[in-house]
Order: sequence, then structure tokens, then C-alpha cells
Amino acid sequence: MPTSPDDATSSLFDPLGLDLLGRNLREEMNGRPRVPLDEVKPFPGAGLYALYYKGDLSVYKDLKGLDTPIYVGKASASDSSYGDPPNMTERKLFGRIRDHRNSIKQADNLDPTHFDVRFLNLDDIWIVLGERALLRAYSPVLWNTVMTGFGGNSPGRGRRNARSVWDSIHPGRKRAAPLLCNRNYSYAEMKKLISDGIDISLMEAGEERDKKLKEFRNRPAQIIWEEAQGSGPGPKPVLVFRENAFVEENSRFGFDLSSLEWKLADAPKQTTAEAAALDAAQA
Repeated sequence: MPTSPDDATSSLFDPLGLDLLGRNLREEMNGRPRVPLDEVKPFPGAGLYALYYKGDLSVYKDLKGLDTPIYVGKASASDSSYGDPPNMTERKLFGRIRDHRNSIKQADNLDPTHFDVRFLNLDDIWIVLGERALLRAYSPVLWNTVMTGFGGNSPGRGRRNARSVWDSIHPGRKRAAPLLCNRNYSYAEMKKLISDGIDISLMEAGEERDKKLKEFRNRPAQIIWEEAQGSGPGPKPVLVFRENAFVEENSRFGFDLSSLEWKLADAPKQTTAEAAALDAAQA
């Protein structure tokens, strides 16, 4: 309770604040039934959804049996340039869930039976804000931030693309087959990153959790490789900062380095975990 006018001003109630919205959406989402991912039937509408892991991979053992999602996503209804109401008869939300189910099917060590899904139909006005609120409520949501690559589009042309953390932990998708190893993490470093991310997501909300999350985001990562700068068409030579990790990681995926132009660079470069995730998402 505010005890002075200054306290009252500093604690103004925001009915649309992300914290309150996140708490409401979290409670509403947790009240929805968890449906086995392989049993989801077509349904109309748009909104939010959350995937929950229930398989036996050791890297996710601390998430099994909990109501902490491994991925949060959204599907908006079709927009109209004239401001018309969205067509809520289209199966936008189901289509997004189906696409993710197909990605999971391609992974060598995953199966749709390893997952449940909850979904929440919403008006378009709440969908983007709602996704942000859920991500904040459960942060760091593993497959959204720590293990980028699951929900992204297929890599485009331009700069040389790297294998995402998701495709490094879950090889098998055809789209990842021609890619070099991850730019920033070895397999052992990825497992450590995942373990620490899960630990933080299971902490009680508060100052200590916020502190750990900030430290996690700012944790330095030693870059393994990057594409050399230059103009002109075609791929550029690859600069390698950590030779052992570069060779071992590409060997793990059967990538033939003899077909690649690469050379050792002088010293490892650093980035942060958050910057590495943003870089991967933008790529």
C-alpha cells in the first residue's frame, strides 16, 4: 500500500502493463489443457501457443513434467490494408503448430510424441503484446532465446549461414545439412548454456532471478568463425578463430572442410550470449 503521495505516484497501476498482462496470460494459458502435439486437430483462429517437453533427452531433464514451456509462439490473423476485421475462420494458429510439428519430425533425436501444446485464441490486437508478455514471464524461454533456429525461416542467400544452436543439438533437418557449424559455441558450450538457461527459468521471480538473467545475457562467447569481409558475389573465405572447435564441430555433422576456403585468424573474438542469439535470429 502507498504510504505517501510520492509512493502513490511511483506505483501507478497500469492495467495493460507487461508484468500484469504476462501474469494474466500465464494463468489463462496454464488453465488450458495440454494436448499431445501429435494429436492436435485442425481448428480455426489465431493467437498464442506454448510447447512443453516431456521426452527423455538428458539436456532437458529438468523441464520434464513442469509447466515451463520450451517454446512460445504466435500466429496472427490475416491483415487488411483497409482495416477490416481479421478473418478468424482461417487456421492460422493450427498452421503454425503443424509447421513446428513437421520440424520436430525431421530431427534425429526428437518426435512429436515428446511434446504437449497449449494454445489460446485471441483477437489480433493482443497477440504481439501477449507473446512478448509470455516470453518475459517465462524468460529465458529455451527455444526462443538460448536455442535460436527452431522457429526461424529457412536460411536465405547472402552471407554464409551457420548452423543454429537448435540444429546443432537436434540435427536432421534438411535445411541445415549444407551449413557450417555454429559460429559461437561448441557442443559442450551449448549444453552448458542450455543447463544454465533452464536453471534461471525455474527460479522464483524477483531481484535475484533478474540479476542472474542479466548476467546470462551478458555472458561472453568466444567466436569460432566468421566470414571474411569483401565485396562481390559468391561466398567469401572463412576466418577461423578456434581451430579445434571448428574442425570438431564440422566433423560431427559430416561437413567436408576440404571443399571450403578457410584460414586461421590471429585471436578469438568475443560476443555476448544475447548478441549471438540476435545474430543467429537475424541470419
